Amino acid sequence: MAVIAISTATVQAQDKMSPKKTVISIAVNAGIPTTTNITAKESISFVMGGDIQADFGVAKSLKITLSGGLENYSVKGDKLSSRSIIPLLGGVKFLFSDKFYGHAQLGYGIGQVGGSGAFAYAPSIGYNFSPKFDASVKYLAFSTSTLNVGSVNLRLAYDF
Repeated sequence: MAVIAISTATVQAQDKMSPKKTVISIAVNAGIPTTTNITAKESISFVMGGDIQADFGVAKSLKITLSGGLENYSVKGDKLSSRSIIPLLGGVKFLFSDKFYGHAQLGYGIGQVGGSGAFAYAPSIGYNFSPKFDASVKYLAFSTSTLNVGSVNLRLAYDF
């Protein structure tokens, strides 16, 4: 992610008005789980996380995205604990207008314990409040052959 940030900072500085510019954003998100029971004795109560995302403009209304972050799942069970997943996602962002967009992402989630992984997907819809701030509602899910974990998140981002 650091290499992407450094290389795109140069591209972004070249032409701020171009629809093909590259934008880096940093975001926080919070959500509620759609999958509550992960084992017979454990359930997810809340999701909190953050990410860094790069949007590479390829046309006026189309961007290719790469993102990485950390999602922390608060787990209730015999004792209160948490589980973390690192989502690494690539996607496509469609600009419906200057303000509204749809975003579809696919990728891989790396688990906190043992580095186990899962297929990840995240469709979302968002709104650009200004050239620097946007918000989206994102469904983020991780799927393995034995477990599916999902959440609906509100993502608040600041664009550089």
